[in-house]
Amino acid sequence: MSSAAQAHQVPSGAHAAAGQVLLHCNWLNKQLWFDQLTAAGVPVAWPDDIRDWSSIQYAVGWNFTPEVLAKMPGLRAIASLGAGVDHAMRPGLIPPGVEILRIVDPLMAQRMATWVMWAVVNFQRKMDAYARAQAERRWDKTVENLKPWDNGEVRVGIMGYGVMGQAAAALLRAAGYNVAAWARTSRGGSDIQMFSGRESLRSFVERTDILVCLLPLTPETEGILSAQLLSWLPRGAGVINAARGRHLDEAALLAAIDAGHVAGAVLDVFATEPLPADSPLWAHPKVRITPHVSSITDVPNAVAQIAENYQRLLAGQPLLRVANKSAGY
Repeated sequence: MSSAAQAHQVPSGAHAAAGQVLLHCNWLNKQLWFDQLTAAGVPVAWPDDIRDWSSIQYAVGWNFTPEVLAKMPGLRAIASLGAGVDHAMRPGLIPPGVEILRIVDPLMAQRMATWVMWAVVNFQRKMDAYARAQAERRWDKTVENLKPWDNGEVRVGIMGYGVMGQAAAALLRAAGYNVAAWARTSRGGSDIQMFSGRESLRSFVERTDILVCLLPLTPETEGILSAQLLSWLPRGAGVINAARGRHLDEAALLAAIDAGHVAGAVLDVFATEPLPADSPLWAHPKVRITPHVSSITDVPNAVAQIAENYQRLLAGQPLLRVANKSAGY
């Protein structure tokens, strides 16, 4: 069953009492979240405005700290502000019995798919080389030697076949790309070539010209884009990461690019964010960087889902879109 379809019973107890809801967020648009959640009937409050921490049963936010969570002994559910829940899945962070609620939004998936399509085309059509030619005022038709790499010739491999991966695969396949996907566990019913499990990972990578990582971050997937995995790629392959920075060994990627094995990378996520100014990734001519913007949360859709689960918690009804703690997402 998909996480979108999952519904879990509210932790033991009758109906929840209405009270303040913690909003834990330092994003640029945090006031927009506050205003829209308030308008949707969720009585959010900033940490400095909480009157009684022990009464809080529902919290909304991102990157909760152990110190904040320890203040809420009555907490029953945490609603993530984004599709990813790895920020709440760190071992020992979330008390037992507290549910973690995801955002599942087709518009976020569409945004991700569009960003992935751009990244694939950017690498496929050597747009960075054209940008360098423009900066040098060179009219250079030798970049592609008048023979573009056509869509059907490009073998795109997507790591991760959840909501985001499926949307990206569908868009690329509709444009004629040769798309395959790899997932941690077997997936049925797909119309693309599927690989599953660690035993098939090398075969998947070896058939891939452009590797796209959209995996959830779990203990099993952290560091999966390693020096060894990069060595399995065909020479001249491209790497795209829009999942989490901790999937990728950044030093290994730069070494593979400098050795000529990997031709380039498009990166939206990094082990440390914001990316430090002294990171060698910034100035590398074969690395394109975007600042974790591939799939921005759509606030109205997310607010509707958060408010829906708040009302279900108050009514003692099963919560929706509950993350699987054992799987890590």
